[in-house]
Amino acid sequence: MAKITVGDRVKCQKNGNTSYDFYAKVEKIYENSAFVTITHYDVRDDINVAELQYRAVIALKKMKVAQPSASDKEKMQAVSPAMLAD
Repeated sequence: MAKITVGDRVKCQKNGNTSYDFYAKVEKIYENSAFVTITHYDVRDDINVAELQYRAVIALKKMKVAQPSASDKEKMQAVSPAMLAD
């Protein structure tokens, strides 16, 4: 497993809060998990991701360093900076 660091773009597996895999940016690393900002997600998870305010804590073993492919970007909803504004 590649070492995940702050600033990495990662693909996260679905978890208790989402029904589909998503892409995120790592904001903070904890012992066995990371705090991430969701950048691309499946449209069917729109309500779940909005309730999370586009942020989540995910186990490190449930993510890998990856960028969304062009086909993933077409199928997934991108999070705009306006969505992340407080």
